[in-house]
Amino acid sequence: MNAEYSAWNPGLDSDIPSAFRSLETIHDPRNVSSTIAEIDELSELTGMTPAELVAFRPERLALHETIVRISSEILVQEGEDETALGRNFRRIAQEIWQDYIAPELGAIEEVYEKLRGDARRCVERELAQQLYAPRREPPPAGGIRAWFRRAGHKPRKNEIESIEQRESRALAHFKQQGLAASEAFDNALYRSLYRVLGALVAQRGFIGPERETVARLVCDHLCNAHGSELIGERVDGPIQRAIVERGYCGIRASQAPVLISLKGPSAAGKSSLRPMLKRTMRERGMDSDGYLTISPDIWRRLLLDYDTLGEAYKYAGRLTSHEMLIIDGKLDHYIHDKADRLHAMPHLLVDRFRFDSFSTERIARILHGTYVRHVQTLLMYFVVTPPAATVERGWQRGLETGRYKAVEDFLDHSLEAYGGMPRVLFKWLGYQSPLFHYRFLDNSVPKGTFPRTAAYGDQQSMTILDCRVLVDIERYQKIDIHARSAAEIYPPGACLDAADNLGFLRQCLQRIPLVRFADAQSERPYLECAAARMSILDQALLNDALARPEERRILTGLFPRLLDPASTGI
Repeated sequence: MNAEYSAWNPGLDSDIPSAFRSLETIHDPRNVSSTIAEIDELSELTGMTPAELVAFRPERLALHETIVRISSEILVQEGEDETALGRNFRRIAQEIWQDYIAPELGAIEEVYEKLRGDARRCVERELAQQLYAPRREPPPAGGIRAWFRRAGHKPRKNEIESIEQRESRALAHFKQQGLAASEAFDNALYRSLYRVLGALVAQRGFIGPERETVARLVCDHLCNAHGSELIGERVDGPIQRAIVERGYCGIRASQAPVLISLKGPSAAGKSSLRPMLKRTMRERGMDSDGYLTISPDIWRRLLLDYDTLGEAYKYAGRLTSHEMLIIDGKLDHYIHDKADRLHAMPHLLVDRFRFDSFSTERIARILHGTYVRHVQTLLMYFVVTPPAATVERGWQRGLETGRYKAVEDFLDHSLEAYGGMPRVLFKWLGYQSPLFHYRFLDNSVPKGTFPRTAAYGDQQSMTILDCRVLVDIERYQKIDIHARSAAEIYPPGACLDAADNLGFLRQCLQRIPLVRFADAQSERPYLECAAARMSILDQALLNDALARPEERRILTGLFPRLLDPASTGI
């Protein structure tokens, strides 16, 4: 390791250097049949991401489906430290792949090739019928207009279907057919037609005449999606056989499933919380080993051999990111479909950072739609770690695990996470079910130490033990992602005073029916606010809080008349 490298100078950029792009798992010719040059051209043509456009080989799709099923069917032990889960998962995956999946690869390839042939024929048929057929006139109306047409009168120009009309009609047809399809293949066919052709229209305003290119794009999209599903069905049996023969512990569904979701930026310390959360589970009467852990980062070393990367070793995380997100999406769908089928699901612990995980637009579609319809209780832990500390922790993680990130990426993740935490909180507070319990954790503590609780609550109330941490959530939204040292983390002129960062706390007072401020040690409340009315519950504890300068600025900023004994309002 070059001694000049450090947390703030890790020796890598946010983007993968062009010399290393061929090492990215979605471009490795062992994994895909497409090439980088083709995908770059198609991405520019369609506006679709490279991850959607590459053509995965059947063996790679089999690996995806194996990872999905181990993640959702087998209880993988955590161990005493945060890295044990990954080691145990990879050991099980390698055993199952070598002894149970590899012998099936010939049959899997046959399934895939048959699908590809069927897909090609059906895609070409649909394109010929709906898009590339000769232009057609609208059906004749009755009366004298029809008589004139039959008599050989040339139709007016605007009565002939234009290219735009034909393409719009074809898209509407594919969408309608997809929604009406009862067979999985038909559904996949029309979904792929609609997705690819819709992307072309969105990117350049029309589909265009490149019939062969369009057909290939649709076939690749269909085979990635439906091919993965068919291959998943093929690996189901061998994996179930492995569970029995190897004595792996299958996961049980719960009558009252709990979903634990860890929210925070990359390297905030979420993974280190997992072993500590066993205590919380036992306190709730849950079997501390009876839950599935969804932590996609542990898949990376199954997707890429880090030891072969040479000079590119620091980019291992980036080289696997696109494929990891693809598998993560497949896991969401698998758990969703299984829960719908069985009307039950196990306890889940979700530990992942995705940019869309802080998007309220995606909450209903992903988390609520996938998991929460079947979950009785949602426990959400918001992990609050200073952005500069995530850079330091992330560097140390890279030294220990080989997964590095650029400084800009860590800070950008912090910006996304802390900007999204209030949105996620208030989104879930708006639902009556499931039961929603949340906890804000101050993780500005030494690694291995359980974070301090700064606030906790449910749909009806919030108890704040350390109001400074909720102020920090707003401060951390003002960082400069291009900082090159901890001293540069905030740009010049940033308003960092507590009084200038009360927006999140004010929202809590306005949107949560009852908010209490309590002593961090005893958890005894000293101040509460309900329906815009403030009440002092313990003057001595309030005086203690006011004696601490920053807390005094926060409390008097929230309640300007707090020091007026006759005041009860905000």
